[in-house]
Amino acid sequence: MRVFTTIVVLTAGILLSAEIHRDSPSQETEATLPPLAAPRMSISSSPLRLSITGTSASSHHEAMLKRLAGDQFGETELLTDFVPGVIVAGDWESVSSRLLYAVASMESAEAQMTADSIAIRGVTANLETTASRIDFLRVEMPDAAELSTDIIVIRSAESLDELCRTAFSALMLEPVAFAQSSAELRPSSLVTLDRITDFAHDCPSATIAITGHTDASGDETWNRQLSLARAQAVADRIARNGIDPQRLLVAGAGSSEPIADNATAYGRELNRRIEFELR
Repeated sequence: MRVFTTIVVLTAGILLSAEIHRDSPSQETEATLPPLAAPRMSISSSPLRLSITGTSASSHHEAMLKRLAGDQFGETELLTDFVPGVIVAGDWESVSSRLLYAVASMESAEAQMTADSIAIRGVTANLETTASRIDFLRVEMPDAAELSTDIIVIRSAESLDELCRTAFSALMLEPVAFAQSSAELRPSSLVTLDRITDFAHDCPSATIAITGHTDASGDETWNRQLSLARAQAVADRIARNGIDPQRLLVAGAGSSEPIADNATAYGRELNRRIEFELR
């Protein structure tokens, strides 16, 4: 089993950097994103909410995860969305249960599981317990499976606002993609925006800055208009899901803030992006 682990130790009160996410594919052309591998499961936990979505092996499996969630997370709101599937390799029920058990040791976490890999990003105040539960998960995984973890350790109890900042840095988000040369969101982007929405519900005092960026192709006036329109489309989607628009700060930077070389296709791809920042 290949294991990749990153641990960052923080003291309370440090402002964490926000995630930066790329948006559209390398060219402003129509592209088909690859289908998600099956089976698949996602677990997302925050101070107020737990979400479990993905492939279930059986109704017994679903009931088992719900019981474990109740035991480990208490009165935390539980959201589930299971899809029945045929499990072709490994013990899906046992591994997913141990993954949920590991997530329960953290203050907040995002976990992704497929038949051959598990990725966990989270925040914990008790590294010893979290490490022990991850080891408990590891021994149940297939030998060829890959486990990666990125754990932030907080040394003392934090206020909800401080914990929200920490949780924001641990969000695992896919790129936000748009239709060709437009502000029309692709369906593949909705999962990311739903996660931002869930975060905003759980952290009611948080304000989120949404900035659109483009590459240097074309007229800069058009680029600024396009980047702003795309950022506004993201904010509108989040607002429709119940978040006060006053908490969403929208801006369009055009091509003025590149993070890569616009002379290459790959660099232009990196520069076409949506950035989320917690204010």
